[in-house]
Amino acid sequence: MKQTVFQPGVILQEVIVGAFRSQGTTFGAWCTDNKVHQTSARQATFGLTGGDTGKALLKRIIDAAGRDVVEMTYRKRMDQHVNRLKSGAAA
Repeated sequence: MKQTVFQPGVILQEVIVGAFRSQGTTFGAWCTDNKVHQTSARQATFGLTGGDTGKALLKRIIDAAGRDVVEMTYRKRMDQHVNRLKSGAAA
């Protein structure tokens, strides 16, 4: 099965935050529990740290949030975004 490639940015960040909430926790709590600075984690989700370290951190975050949930929600959000663009509506 082909692995989803996530485009770092606002949508991915929001999806990850929501996935953690659906588990009854938060993005910040995960960062604290895993001794990761929240700023570094946010930079990874926004693609501001695109090197190997940033990519590895992003993978850890997505796996912890629940890869299946993140993938499903991300695809849904991206489809909604594309449909808004096609209809000419503001994003």
